[in-house]
Amino acid sequence: MNLISAPMAAITHSAFRRLIACFKEPDEYFSEMIHAPSAISGGGFEKWYFRANPSPEKLVWQITSPEEDAADACVPILLQYGGFGIDLNMGCCAPQIVNTGAGFAWMKKPLSQTASLVSKVKKAVLLCDGQKSRPQTESIRLSVKLRLGEEENYDKLLSFCKMLVSEGVDLITLHPRTQKQKYSRPCKHEYTARLAADLSVPVYGNGDINSLEILEKTGSKYPCSGWMIGRAAVQKPWIFYELSKGHLKNGAAAGREEKIEIDLLKTAELFLSFLQEEQPQEFYLTRAQRFFAFFCDNFSFAHHIKSKILNCKNLDDMLLNLRAYFEEVPQDRLIRV
Repeated sequence: MNLISAPMAAITHSAFRRLIACFKEPDEYFSEMIHAPSAISGGGFEKWYFRANPSPEKLVWQITSPEEDAADACVPILLQYGGFGIDLNMGCCAPQIVNTGAGFAWMKKPLSQTASLVSKVKKAVLLCDGQKSRPQTESIRLSVKLRLGEEENYDKLLSFCKMLVSEGVDLITLHPRTQKQKYSRPCKHEYTARLAADLSVPVYGNGDINSLEILEKTGSKYPCSGWMIGRAAVQKPWIFYELSKGHLKNGAAAGREEKIEIDLLKTAELFLSFLQEEQPQEFYLTRAQRFFAFFCDNFSFAHHIKSKILNCKNLDDMLLNLRAYFEEVPQDRLIRV
């Protein structure tokens, strides 16, 4: 069973992935969502999205696009920087994405139109696969990340996924919520398990996995090939160490390892240092804000410090506020996992 770092826009960039690697790497990293038309435009900021650190051999590039030609053209641009897979985003329900015809919109378009997108991208993947200059020995994987649909209709979902497989998709990740369901409602992973049983390709589940206990309970009840961790990995960048202490093996948990001590201040400082090495200055503030919106949930007075951090105008002020917080609440600084 694989453990995967989920794609999150403006969060799962190379700086964040480097932070995760300081504790324990997942089996796979997904990049942040890459807008294909922008990626092929050659804009000044696009190169920062193409960084494959820390482990290109574990990286899957996730593409979002309102049009198939841009998605197709984006594939060789990304794979020249490494990575072992391409993922098509058909699950993002943000209105500003869907209204352009990207993300979840591909689940609403005529089936033939979505099939054409997948077919074109698969051909681009196979073309890159045949280039001898690539260092990878295994074939490049094409995957799709999606939701249940506009409503809960398993037959329709299964038919859609079988179309994806027939067009060359090698793996499917399901976030089992409908288009309009929010994170406050629990995922329905019974759909994940049904897809895993009914499809000829591996299926990953995504959503609500935030602890070893939940992983073991959900994985035993709803078997699939792997579990993708998103928001919980931002709050706890060490989560893959935590989860690795109880890998499921034939339904039974493996032996636990020793606990380690996490210094939250040093973790925050490390993230900000990686951010300045891996991202342009214009991205510093927004990327840091996205990270701390989750990371501050580790603190006893989360709302108080989160409000202060998110209103800072630069990274130096963020650090000053964090250090001041731990001087006032020193018991929050160290945790054991």
